[in-house]
Amino acid sequence: MKDWFPFTSYDFYAYLTAGMVTLAAVDRVYLGSMLASEANWTIVNGAFWTAIAYLVGQIIAIPSSVFLEHLLGRKLLRVPSNILLGLDVPRRREVAVRWLFGAREYEPLPVATRASVIRKVAVALSIPVTEVNGEAAFHCAFPHVRGVADSATRLDNFMNQYGMCRNVSFAALIAGGLMIWRASHTCDRLDWFLVISAFVLAFGLFGRFMKFYAAYAREIFRTFDKVAADSGAPGPAPASPIP
Repeated sequence: MKDWFPFTSYDFYAYLTAGMVTLAAVDRVYLGSMLASEANWTIVNGAFWTAIAYLVGQIIAIPSSVFLEHLLGRKLLRVPSNILLGLDVPRRREVAVRWLFGAREYEPLPVATRASVIRKVAVALSIPVTEVNGEAAFHCAFPHVRGVADSATRLDNFMNQYGMCRNVSFAALIAGGLMIWRASHTCDRLDWFLVISAFVLAFGLFGRFMKFYAAYAREIFRTFDKVAADSGAPGPAPASPIP
């Protein structure tokens, strides 16, 4: 984002958009579309509701991370790091995600790349190759990659994208639930259309989240294989990505 813009890129993509989706649903269900039909917005009103949307987005990020990322993305589905390194075999559900959402990033790396990454991680951590797991490999590789300017830029872009897709997907689930309640009382075709639209948005953006979530790890391993020597010299202390 520009220096004069009051939000970071992650704030805008991951928090503000999710908060706006949630506020739009609340406005439709409880306020009779008061905000959507407002014709005389002032700078103060706009700043106030933007701040509210941002705060709502911050709150949405908590259950979004718990349910979509850690429960669905890492429990129901196998961790991208393990898939990429060939440590877990993709099941039908992982293959379905890859084909439904065009998430080619969620398929194993080439055999030679996988072997090279695992070998370098094992040397860096002073453990046998057979004891390397996806999480350890990710955290070992991360500090090496953050120092590479091109990769750092791509990682930031992937993080912005997966944060937005994850949080807006969860916000759309909330919006869909609220709209079902309204549509069941009004029987309005527009309300039912909004219900369907919300759940389609939630489903589609969850798939996009998995794509960029896997792309983040893929970029880590791909660059690590290029920049890390077989000696496995440790890099600087890692800075954890935003959840």
